[in-house]
Amino acid sequence: MKKIVSLAAAVLLLSAFCLSAAAVPIGTVVNHTLYTDIVAEIDGHPLRSYNVDNRTVVVAEDLRAYGFHAIWHAEERWLEVVRPVENGEPLTPSSYPDYKPNVPAGKIGTPAKNILATDIVTTVAGDKVDSWNIDGETVIVFRELERYGQVLYDNEARRSMYITEPYKVFAGGHAEEKPAVKDWTVSHRETADTMTTTVRVGEDGDSWSGFVSRDKSDMRLDLELRVKTGNVTTVTLAFPPTPYSDRPLHRIILETLLALPVPTTAETVDYTNSPEVREAVAAVLRVTLDGIPVTGDLWRAERDGLTEFTFLFDKIFDVKPGNEITVSISTSEEVGGIILAPDASPQEVYQSVKDSILFYHETLSAENSLCYITCGYQSGTSQGNKNLLMAVYRDGGTKELTSSVFTVLQTVDSLSFGEDPAVLVVRGKILSADKQTSTDSTIKVDIRSGNLIP
Repeated sequence: MKKIVSLAAAVLLLSAFCLSAAAVPIGTVVNHTLYTDIVAEIDGHPLRSYNVDNRTVVVAEDLRAYGFHAIWHAEERWLEVVRPVENGEPLTPSSYPDYKPNVPAGKIGTPAKNILATDIVTTVAGDKVDSWNIDGETVIVFRELERYGQVLYDNEARRSMYITEPYKVFAGGHAEEKPAVKDWTVSHRETADTMTTTVRVGEDGDSWSGFVSRDKSDMRLDLELRVKTGNVTTVTLAFPPTPYSDRPLHRIILETLLALPVPTTAETVDYTNSPEVREAVAAVLRVTLDGIPVTGDLWRAERDGLTEFTFLFDKIFDVKPGNEITVSISTSEEVGGIILAPDASPQEVYQSVKDSILFYHETLSAENSLCYITCGYQSGTSQGNKNLLMAVYRDGGTKELTSSVFTVLQTVDSLSFGEDPAVLVVRGKILSADKQTSTDSTIKVDIRSGNLIP
C-alpha cells in the first residue's frame, strides 16, 4: 500500500509544540513566553508580540487598532476576532498605534512571562483557535490571522508580517483560493550543478509542456518538461537519446536519475516507491507546491525514443490555477535534507540549514569556537517536514542531533554551551502521557558524538 505523508500530519506535529490549557484549572501557569527579537507587523505596522513555543503570538485585543474587531461576549466568555468590511474595503484604521518594539529585556530564548490557563474561547473568522492568558490579556498565534491574509516570516529581517488580502476578507476569512490565473507561466534557472524550473498553473487547460533551454531558438533542445494537473498531478522530464555537448548539466542530470533505484513501467503496476526509494529520490529531485514540499512516487519509461521520468504527486496535494510547482534537480552533495555545493564553507552550510527552517517557524541557534548549532522545523525532507537540530563544525563536517534530543524532549526552548565547549545544554519540556501538563527539563549532549551526557 502506498505510504502517504499528509500535510495534515505536519499540522499535527506542529500542534504538539503547544500545550492546551483547557484541561487545567484557570490561572494555572502552563507555560512561559520567551524573550525574542522577532517583530510582528500588520500591513507594515508593528504591534506587541511574544514567543510561545517558538511561535509568534499577539494580543487579540490589540488587533482592534489594526483593522480588526475583537468582540467580547461576556455571557459566553467568548472573544470573537473578525475583519470587517467598510465602504467596500477591508476596514483600515484612520491611524495606527505609534508602537515601537523594545529591545528584549532578557537573553533571547530565555523565559520571560508566565502563561496562564484560561476558559475563554477565542475564534478567528468563526474558527476556534488556541488562546492563553498573559498579564490578564488574551493572546493567539499570529498565524491564525492567515484566514484574512498572508502571514510571512523573514528570518534575515527578523520580521513576522501579516498582509491583508481583500478577497479573503470579503469571503469572511474562508476563501478557498485566489482568483484564477488564465495563462501558464514558466521560469527557469541553472547553475553548474542545479536546475530549477517553476511553473505557475493557469486555468487554460490542465497541462503544460515545453523545452527547457536558455536559447529558445535552439532546435536541438535536450530536455522537455511536462506538467499535468487534474485528480492527480504529474511532472515528467523527457530526455532525447542524443547528448549535446553544449548542455552538459542535462546529461549529468539524466545520468544521476538513471542511477536511482526507481521502477520502470514494466516493473510496477501502481508506480509505488518504497520509503528507501523515496529517500534516494529526495536527495536528487525536489518538488514543491507553493513552497511546501511535495511527496510522491517516481518511475521511468522509454517512449518514442525518449527517456522519461515521471513524478506522481501523492493524492493529498490539490493543485489549482495560481499555484506554483517548482522542480529542482541537483547533483550536489546534501546534509540533513539540504542540497549543498561540494565546496560549501561551514558558514554556508550553517546558513543553508537555517534557511531550510520553515518560514513561519522561528530558529533557535547557538555558536562557539567549535561549531554552530541550529534548531527548528525543517522543510524539504523525504518524509515531508520534521524537527531538526544540527551541529555544523567550524573545522568542517556536520552532525545531526535531532534523534538524541527529540526522543527525550517534546519541545526545545533554548540552546547554550556549558563550561566544556563540546557540551551543548538543551532546555525544553517533557509532556505528560495525556499531554495535558508539561515539565521543564534540561539535557546535555556531546556535540561530536551526539550522545546524551548523564
